[in-house]
Amino acid sequence: MGEIDEETVVRVRGLPWSATVEDVLKFFDGVNIKGGRDGIHLTLSREGRPSGEAYIEVSTEEDVASAEKKHNQHMGRRYIEVFKAKKSEMEWVVKRAGFGASGGEDDGCVRLRGLPFGCSKEEIAQFFSGLEIVPNGIALPTDYQGRHTGEAYVQFINKDVAEKSLEKHKEKIAHRWEGNATGGTVLHSG
Repeated sequence: MGEIDEETVVRVRGLPWSATVEDVLKFFDGVNIKGGRDGIHLTLSREGRPSGEAYIEVSTEEDVASAEKKHNQHMGRRYIEVFKAKKSEMEWVVKRAGFGASGGEDDGCVRLRGLPFGCSKEEIAQFFSGLEIVPNGIALPTDYQGRHTGEAYVQFINKDVAEKSLEKHKEKIAHRWEGNATGGTVLHSG
C-alpha cells in the first residue's frame, strides 16, 4: 500500500485515560478509519501511561470532516476535541510520546507549552541556539482550524542536550514568556 495522504489524519484530545481502541472506534462510528484498529494511535506519556490523546488515520477528506463533527461531543463524562492534523505530526508525536517506545526511554525530546501562537520553527531553533536539534526536529501541533496550539516538540541530538535545554525554562521566546498563569512547567523532557 502507498503512503497515506498528508491531510487525512485527525488528532483527538480529552480521551478518558481508560479509553481503548475499541472505545475510539465506537466514538467515531461512521468514520472510515484506515486499517480499522491499526489506524488508531493512542499516545502514552513518558511514564507509559495513557495521555488522553490519539491520532487517527482516515481514508478521505470527507472522513476528516465527519470526524471533526465529533468535536466537543462526550465520551463518558469527557468532552472530546478533534483537530485536523498532518501525517508528519502524527508520526513525530506517536514515536516520541511513548507509543511503541522502548520502555518510555528518554530520547532527547522536549515538549514546550505556552508558546506565542504565531511562533515559528525558526524562532524555536533560534531560542535553542547553541543546542543541537536533529534535522526536521521541531513539530508544531495545530488545532482544527490549522492554528498552532501553543505547544511544540523539539528533538535534540541526545538526552544530555535535551537536559541542557531545560535550563531555558521560563525564558522569553519571541517577546513572550512561555508558561501558563499558574506557573506550570513549560519544558518537559521525554
